[in-house]
Amino acid sequence: MIERGADQASLERAARTAFPGFRLQDLAVTTSTQDVVRAAARSGAAAGFCCMADAQSSGRGRQERTWAAPPGSSLLASVLVRVPDTRLGGVSIAAGLALRAAVEATSQCPARLKWPNDILAGAGKLAGILCEVEPAAPGEGAAVVVGMGVNLRVESFPAGVTGVSLHELVASPPTPSRLLAAVLPELAARLEVLEVSGMDPLRSEWMQHAAGIGETVTATSAAGTIAGVAEGIDEDGALLVRVAGRSVRVLAGDVHIEPGDPS
Repeated sequence: MIERGADQASLERAARTAFPGFRLQDLAVTTSTQDVVRAAARSGAAAGFCCMADAQSSGRGRQERTWAAPPGSSLLASVLVRVPDTRLGGVSIAAGLALRAAVEATSQCPARLKWPNDILAGAGKLAGILCEVEPAAPGEGAAVVVGMGVNLRVESFPAGVTGVSLHELVASPPTPSRLLAAVLPELAARLEVLEVSGMDPLRSEWMQHAAGIGETVTATSAAGTIAGVAEGIDEDGALLVRVAGRSVRVLAGDVHIEPGDPS
């Protein structure tokens, strides 16, 4: 495990303020931080249970894609959150907003959001988020495991992957611990807004930082492929695409922005 030092102490303070039930499992290597936190959720862990790792042997992103990163080069972390069942659709939006804000706060690097939950910076994909739901006991609300992968000092990417590393964009990227310490309060704040006020405030913030709104996009999902103009998101976090004069909801899938989409 990488020596975290003072950043670890700052992480503990910030995280316990954001999530009183915070507990960190800090690993040198694991299959996936998602696996660790999902198992903890099934065992009744409190919101705020978190796993951070220097490396993953079976890291994954959305659509069961792999997420590979050299040891110590990235923030690889997952955290357990609990939300009312009626607010599930907003969790990935809240997580994307939180991670974008934390990246900018710790590095002064402007970042954008690409639906559903990618973070873009420079000319490539800087980070990804994966949200997975676990069963919860009655009355506890939904248990959601929010996974984050952020390229901090990645020297190269696999063929066909247009990724970008923060060290290419700024002189001093934050350490994984420092970035996670910034993410968790941002996430807790937006989850509170989601629970109290619903999606409207988050949707407004998301639109301020979204990539591709008003542009032609191709969206591929289980329902097929459509092409149209991206309009925004609805109260469930679905992407709205204007196709032949009508608004089509895309609940899950991949989006390609035309032209110049860096993903």
